[in-house]
Amino acid sequence: MTRADNPPPPAATSAAPVARTPTDRTDRRRDNRRPTHTKAVLIVLDGPSANARHEIMTRDCSISGVSFLLRDALSVGQLCRIHLQNAQDQLCEVVRSRPLSNGRHEMAVQFRGTL
Repeated sequence: MTRADNPPPPAATSAAPVARTPTDRTDRRRDNRRPTHTKAVLIVLDGPSANARHEIMTRDCSISGVSFLLRDALSVGQLCRIHLQNAQDQLCEVVRSRPLSNGRHEMAVQFRGTL
């Protein structure tokens, strides 16, 4: 058998994109989220909008935090107090603030303890 009869396999190139399925993505969330539409009151504790009070409707909730839409932007790291119906007030920290095309902001806060 000669080399011409047995060609080497084609070399793999790293330039070709690899298709990823949604299950391949790395999810940084600690806990599972559940869609939850609940009225709540958010009170900003620090920053330029300290003591501002916002009536919000939650979008989803987990053991470690909650997300919602807000007309005003809050900065990542700001501390807030949130009062959810049928629950103790929670101290929370803004962990995501993303502007949306409709002029609102998608906010996410992580619970830091009860008040």
